[in-house]
Amino acid sequence: MSPHDLFSFFNFGVLPAWALLVFAPRWRWTQRIVHTAVIPVGLATAYLVLLLSTDIPEGAGGGSLDEVLRMFASPALALVCWIHYLVFDLFVGAWIARDAARRGVSHLFVVPCLVLTLLVGPAGLLLYLVIRLALRRVATLAEPGL
Repeated sequence: MSPHDLFSFFNFGVLPAWALLVFAPRWRWTQRIVHTAVIPVGLATAYLVLLLSTDIPEGAGGGSLDEVLRMFASPALALVCWIHYLVFDLFVGAWIARDAARRGVSHLFVVPCLVLTLLVGPAGLLLYLVIRLALRRVATLAEPGL
């Protein structure tokens, strides 16, 4: 498959997990599918396989903006980077849903945070943390009881 085909496969492949977080957060299958390591491990495995099988362009890396731009100039490497985002955004979205349930934050407040996390990850996390602070006066990222 081409990087373009794989992009569509992975990009659309995570949408059912996001739909479960938004529309059925307490359903037992959401717990089994989204809140286990299955999806992150699958995505991380694909990430690693693609990373190891991709030629990294000369001068590409993370040490400067120019190096990052060289990395994104390669469709295969851009796909690897996109999968990186997909893994971590979904991980953060699942954490938001679990944290909100544990802390009694209404799911109506969580839905916009999840949508933003899917679209622009850090903005969704920030919105959730602001809402949680306003509603529950919680400013820590520590798990309850720790």
